Amino acid sequence: MKTYTIVGVLCALIIVSCSKSENTTTSEGESENSTLVLSDYALLLNKDGIVTTQVLGANADTVLLTTKTTNLKKQAIPNLSILKGANFLQYHKTNNCTGVITSHDFSTDVTNEWVVFENLSACDFVVTAIAQQNNALYVSYVVTNENTNTYMLRVFDTQSTDVDFVEISLSKKPKDLVVAGDKLFILTLDELVSDENSLFVMDLQTNTITFEIQLGYDAERIFTNAHNELVISYDELHATLNLSTLVISYIRYTDGTNPNFVNAKSNHFDAAGKMYYAAVSPSNSIYSKIPAVHDFSSNLTTLYAFENFLTEAKRTVQFQIETATAVGFDEENGLILIGYKKIGVNKGGLLRIKPAPELTFIDNIDVDGIPFEIIDN
Repeated sequence: MKTYTIVGVLCALIIVSCSKSENTTTSEGESENSTLVLSDYALLLNKDGIVTTQVLGANADTVLLTTKTTNLKKQAIPNLSILKGANFLQYHKTNNCTGVITSHDFSTDVTNEWVVFENLSACDFVVTAIAQQNNALYVSYVVTNENTNTYMLRVFDTQSTDVDFVEISLSKKPKDLVVAGDKLFILTLDELVSDENSLFVMDLQTNTITFEIQLGYDAERIFTNAHNELVISYDELHATLNLSTLVISYIRYTDGTNPNFVNAKSNHFDAAGKMYYAAVSPSNSIYSKIPAVHDFSSNLTTLYAFENFLTEAKRTVQFQIETATAVGFDEENGLILIGYKKIGVNKGGLLRIKPAPELTFIDNIDVDGIPFEIIDN
């Protein structure tokens, strides 16, 4: 790995430990003294390989199943998906080798669908990343022909009545896409020569690559945080790119302080800019993934090991927790939302806890499927 100049602060790791608070739990969500708030939680569930939704109603001390439905159609788990705010974007490669992108806005319950590949005659392409902003879709993909890879980016105008796209050739393999302001950031890999990563910056007005930033080896993914920064994730460090100045800073972790968001499939931010995600757990937890919260302003991570707020009986017998699968935040009630898979079955549940320093277990509810995204409406 190339040597980096460390201009950020070191990340500290906080393992939450306190007395186990055992508030009354309910799987039916019944409470005579509770009034539901108007907002709902919408859970995206993996039910035997199919995307389904479950809407829950909740206040500060009660959560219950509702009969409310959404217009998001049931279909196979997507090849790629992104949740940004209340908008769920997913890509499916179909059996006849076309490609379809579906966008669903949970705030309006409106679904849109676009066929983005119907002019490629063979199943010789792989979509590597998708992104959306306003009326534009961005799809990066790799075409393999006679052991030669061609790297491409398609930009679609979703308001066009015809199939209307711009095709852009890339010199390196695209791994991830992020739209921020008037720019598209493309995380790339030079798989032909150096095996190093770089960041292409594309002007959205002209659809041209304006410049390239070298990132060294092993950059895995990119996303924006709430501090006007693009975050570049590595295994042993992360970098932040100021979106206004395009100045990059590196934050290396000391031993045992890795926040482990590099492998998080999704993340959520609260109003204060803290990020919520399922993290690969350290050696002090028996679970493969546990809830985590990272504060980019202080570069501090709080890990919420299940052992620290649930008894063994609740974890293994009552809730049958196998691993954390999704983490969100209820802004109105100030609660962390933890989706999890149950042991040995394709079912799961949702736990709610009050965050540190007043770590308190609030309640649990079972759901018919494994949560992989949580939307707080």
